[in-house]
Amino acid sequence: MLRQIICDKFREPILTFKAGLNAVIGDEVASNSIGKSSILMIIDFVFGGDSYIKANKDAVENLGHHEFKFSFVFGEEELFFSRGTKDYKYTTICDGNYNPVKTIKTDEYTAMLKEKYQITLKDISFRNIVGRYTRVYGKENLNEKKPLQYFDKEPKKESILALIKLFDKYQSIKEYELQIDKLTEEKNVLMKAIKNEFIPKVTKAIFNQNEKKIAELTAQLEKVKKDIIGVSVDIDALLTKDILELKSEKSQLVRQYNIYENRLKRTKHNINQEKLNIDPELARLAEFFPSINLEKIKEIDGFHNSLTGILKEELKKSELELTKQIKCILSDIEKVDRKIEEKLNIKNAPKYTYEKVIDLSAQIQQLNDENSFYTKRKSLEDALASAKSDLAEIRSSIVADICSQINNRMNEINKLIYPDNRRAPTLSIDGENYIFATFGDTGTGTAYANLITFDLALLDLTCLPIVIHDLPLLKNIQNEAIENIIKIYVAHKKQIFIAIDKIHTYNEETAETLEKNKFLSLSKDKTLFVLNWKSDS
Repeated sequence: MLRQIICDKFREPILTFKAGLNAVIGDEVASNSIGKSSILMIIDFVFGGDSYIKANKDAVENLGHHEFKFSFVFGEEELFFSRGTKDYKYTTICDGNYNPVKTIKTDEYTAMLKEKYQITLKDISFRNIVGRYTRVYGKENLNEKKPLQYFDKEPKKESILALIKLFDKYQSIKEYELQIDKLTEEKNVLMKAIKNEFIPKVTKAIFNQNEKKIAELTAQLEKVKKDIIGVSVDIDALLTKDILELKSEKSQLVRQYNIYENRLKRTKHNINQEKLNIDPELARLAEFFPSINLEKIKEIDGFHNSLTGILKEELKKSELELTKQIKCILSDIEKVDRKIEEKLNIKNAPKYTYEKVIDLSAQIQQLNDENSFYTKRKSLEDALASAKSDLAEIRSSIVADICSQINNRMNEINKLIYPDNRRAPTLSIDGENYIFATFGDTGTGTAYANLITFDLALLDLTCLPIVIHDLPLLKNIQNEAIENIIKIYVAHKKQIFIAIDKIHTYNEETAETLEKNKFLSLSKDKTLFVLNWKSDS
């Protein structure tokens, strides 16, 4: 637990804390800007938060950078630290006299606190657990209708996930999420390959067409096989993997040959184009425009003709290169044909018969390959849909159980706060949305009491080590309810930090309880800091 905070900028430089309730008490005239929220924000700061730096800039602007020394007690062990506003991303481990021993990142420091508080939850940080329930003015988690919200723009999905993790129910969900991530990645890789035309895009319609074509080709293949049997050809030898791969290689070479052959034809056509005789056209032009400068046009045409000459030289080079490449491809095709013949080693079968078998088999294999991409994509989509459905089902079951625990505990706490049997608040989660409210009661005071009830339920049901409730939560609640809430606070063993004022407006027992559990009293004349920059005096 937090034991003490020391700061030379405090009017009361050493603040000491204990287990259970710890209250900062304002005066009876409810003076503002005396430091009640600031000290709660500083407590959040020593628990690893950063909101003090952002929400209390005026403190640094007027006091200069300052440092807090603080200690925690865990069993018989007391640990000492310091953390300043200047290098707040680092925290220093100290000896018992607050002499620096080692400086570590604040993330490492909060990880240390998580271990010391014996929080064994995985996949959630100490700050993600604690920061949500340190509700101090200036932070973004004071919305009484959104008790799970850590900051304004946090999606409800993330808020609900943090609650699931706090109840240590995340591991079973995590397995499904990892499976979904893996399947999604596989699907994305497949779709990217289709987009880049590395593999064909096969729709359901194309798949069915391919199936029909495969059936037709298979029937043709069977017929050819029967014909070959008559000449004692080894059918298995025709359909080996090597033969089919060579056939596929030959098909690619033939496609390449066709491409180069077409290029060569276009190149030859461009080379053989005759020079245009523009003289007749110029004569007609002069009839309509007698003053036109024909010599200038001929000069420009001559320039263009010189460019055409240069281009023709390039085209001729291209013709030679294409001819050379085509020759190489034809040579490669002949080599592949020889390899096929060697592997077939069939002496007593007509060449056209085994070529027909190979052609049909290659076509069938290509169509089967195309359909296998469709089958793979469909399989991934089905597995993904199934995993998402399973995740939704198990997640629904988990959040139903969590809501049941929270609602039952809130109902018990609500009876202590409102003995007149008022309705208790309820939390209901549906998918990625949640509602927190009391049916039939939309009063402001009830709403803030509900928020406190929710936090206290989590304090009871989970490993959440502390809560902080600032004055804005408490001041709108009716006195009788506050008096009962204070009783609940005091009975708790975990540390609860609150800000409250006008304590003598409550009954004598409550005022005495708050006095006994205060760690600091503040007033207009006794502010938190030695310098009061918020007053003209």
